[in-house]
Amino acid sequence: YGFNCGSTLGMSSAAKGTMAAQVAMNTTLAAATGGLGVLLLRFAMYRKYDIGGMCNGILAGLVSITAGCGNVEGGSAVLIGLIGAILYQLSSSLLKLIKIDDPIDAFSVHGACGAWGVLAAAFFDWGTGVDYFNGWNGWSCGQNDAGDGCRKGAFGEALAANIVEVIMVLLWSGGMSALVFVPLRVAGLLRCNEETQVQGMDSAKHSPLKAYSLEHA
Repeated sequence: YGFNCGSTLGMSSAAKGTMAAQVAMNTTLAAATGGLGVLLLRFAMYRKYDIGGMCNGILAGLVSITAGCGNVEGGSAVLIGLIGAILYQLSSSLLKLIKIDDPIDAFSVHGACGAWGVLAAAFFDWGTGVDYFNGWNGWSCGQNDAGDGCRKGAFGEALAANIVEVIMVLLWSGGMSALVFVPLRVAGLLRCNEETQVQGMDSAKHSPLKAYSLEHA
């Protein structure tokens, strides 16, 4: 909430104050919808209440709404959070299917839902009709070059820019990661040995042994 609401950069006017309130409401709606969405999806799939999944669903809703928290309506925030929950679950299931190790679903939360959130900020922008775009301007539409009216065609331009942004983030993060992980894999250093995996990396490498012993509790 500090990140999203704080992005209004102040509440020195009624417009900024109401914008901060709108951002807080959108953030709450999307987070709640995301959490409940994943909880219900996993109950339908496994017939069990998955609280860990619900928590990740809340994060999925938060990530999905962050880009558009200040330029979408409350109803749109609910839909953005719900779609984020579905995309999170689809991504999580896909990674398991293709045997990619992501035990905390970091990609599903921040990658899949992050990309969706950037696109959703354009799709659900509350600018009048499909030709205008408010975006960072909040309650006001993006102005034309003369500054005497709304910029026509701004929605299409904003959507195109957001699509390019998602592609460039994927290329940058994927490329930089490949520079590190591909050489490690070739050298056989990307994964620990089987014995350590069975024991658990936390117990073997990261934590004092007493952290896992009831005798020291």
